[in-house]
Amino acid sequence: MAEVIRKGAAAADVLADVHTTLRNARARGGDWKAIAEEKLGAVEKLDALVAARLGTAQATLAPLKAALDAEDDGADHLLGGVSDDIWNKVGRPAADPVLAIMFPGGIAYYTDGSDEEQPERMELLAEFLSLGLHPKLDDKVSQAHAKSVREAAASYRKKVDALRKPAAQVRLLGAMKTAIGRYAQTELANLKRRYKSENFSESDIHAVIPAHARPAPKADPAPAPPAPAPSPPDPTPQ
Repeated sequence: MAEVIRKGAAAADVLADVHTTLRNARARGGDWKAIAEEKLGAVEKLDALVAARLGTAQATLAPLKAALDAEDDGADHLLGGVSDDIWNKVGRPAADPVLAIMFPGGIAYYTDGSDEEQPERMELLAEFLSLGLHPKLDDKVSQAHAKSVREAAASYRKKVDALRKPAAQVRLLGAMKTAIGRYAQTELANLKRRYKSENFSESDIHAVIPAHARPAPKADPAPAPPAPAPSPPDPTPQ
């Protein structure tokens, strides 16, 4: 027996069935159209509204995300160059306690992790560099690196800030789209029940609502094999 699309299906698939159902019902007219409009009209309007807003937010987000990715690559390259230059200028030590503190785990502390936090991590590095902590590093070199890292952090922060609002909108609108999909699946099931209450045939109903095969029942797990019988006691006297 055919069914409407299952619960848990992708929102895009559910909403595609909604649009197909409305198109088919409107073509038939009469009660088919009126009942479908009653059950699915609000779904259609909500989906159109959210889809339009989501498309706009995604179009805004894409170039900003590309700009942030490019900024991230540039910042990571700068940090690697700063670390290498300082290591070279203090004599390429195999181990150095000051460098180990300023670059815990190498540059990965500053380059890895979330993009939102990287400007703050870079600002912290710039602060330490400006203090001239390493006794073997010329202060002018340290101050120059602090300035370049601080400027890069400021540029990075601008890219992060520009991305924040459209990224939040895309996440929220995506969640709304998923919620509309769940609502739409329920309304498709309700529409089928309503059509059946009007004594429309199953075949006619699924000429309007896309049909999906009923999921096969899960097979019962195979019974566990019986435990082996215990061995009889050894009659041989000890």
